[in-house]
Amino acid sequence: MASLIARVTSTSTRAPLARLLTSPLGLDVWEVGADHLVLQADEAQAGRLQAMGYDVEQLRMTEQYLSAFATDAAGYHTVATLEQDLRRLAEAHPEIAELHEIGRSVEDRPLWALRIGERRGSTRKVAFLGCHHAREWISVEVPYLLAEHLLQTSSSEPVQGWLQQGEVWVAPMVNPDGHEYTRTENRLWRKNRRRNRDGSVGVDPNRNYGYMWGTLDVNTSSHVPADETYVGPRAFSEPEVRAVRDLVARQLFGGVLTYHSYSQLLLYPWGYTSEPVEDEADLGEMRELAEEMHQLIKGVHGTTYTPQQSSQLYPTAGDTADWTYGEYDAPSLTVELRPASALDGGFVLPPDQIQPCWEENRPAALHFIDHVLGRPAR
Repeated sequence: MASLIARVTSTSTRAPLARLLTSPLGLDVWEVGADHLVLQADEAQAGRLQAMGYDVEQLRMTEQYLSAFATDAAGYHTVATLEQDLRRLAEAHPEIAELHEIGRSVEDRPLWALRIGERRGSTRKVAFLGCHHAREWISVEVPYLLAEHLLQTSSSEPVQGWLQQGEVWVAPMVNPDGHEYTRTENRLWRKNRRRNRDGSVGVDPNRNYGYMWGTLDVNTSSHVPADETYVGPRAFSEPEVRAVRDLVARQLFGGVLTYHSYSQLLLYPWGYTSEPVEDEADLGEMRELAEEMHQLIKGVHGTTYTPQQSSQLYPTAGDTADWTYGEYDAPSLTVELRPASALDGGFVLPPDQIQPCWEENRPAALHFIDHVLGRPAR
């Protein structure tokens, strides 16, 4: 059945937009606005939404969308070229860079993390993660380019000072199986490649972490295996997520930043509840950090990334930032990268946007490093 990208609105009190996020309807929600949602749906789903009282405006058929935006993969890493480039960085800077295999995927692909720093076993460490969701290719490139930048500038301040007193760990591709599948079969695939008991495929890695796992059963944190946000049969059921869990447990990072796309947002916990973080000092720290990063990003190309609590986007349980903050008290942010909307490419960001996206996120990423490595220990 053909699928479409649709803008959904409602003027009916019997069809509130919030219901599409909080009810387990199996929808693939792409973006959330104050007065609309953008989602991918098949024609039957679109018809059901209209029958429920929603206004459904077709933006493009999915095939038309892919024809318009998914025409050139140049500049984006594959699983293989990412490994090659990470090895190249480590080999070119053996005194301060080490490439670690932190785990294996469902389909037995290695998961790589690059450790950057002069000291081994430092107590000050910060982590950057990318590509939990397969179709979010730009979320691979920004952390990779960050690692490259740190190594290229490692003999200059402030980078030299950070690397003398701490470590930066960069894992640009948490979901290599899904990423490979987006290149060979389905550009809009989101999950990993777990074979589920009902015959469907995939668990959402960013719903599989242990903190408050499974406490929601909504469209954006689903217990239905075929859904895009399937949380998995149990917390940490997925080897990719266990690899991140074990890395964090070993390294005890003082801050974790994870990249996603799209919508241009800076998200801080909580995702599982609309209630704010209970510790006022922690909440103030993460809010202030997100606001500072917003200003730094905007100062480069004038692009706005909006700071907000994660649940203001939509409710999620078992995501990375809730877990790293909830379990380890580490300041944790999620950056939703370019673009702002599906009309600008959505998940299929044109390759000519890689460089400006990196340029605007560079000062914010460096500020996050300075916040963790350059301040007095907590």
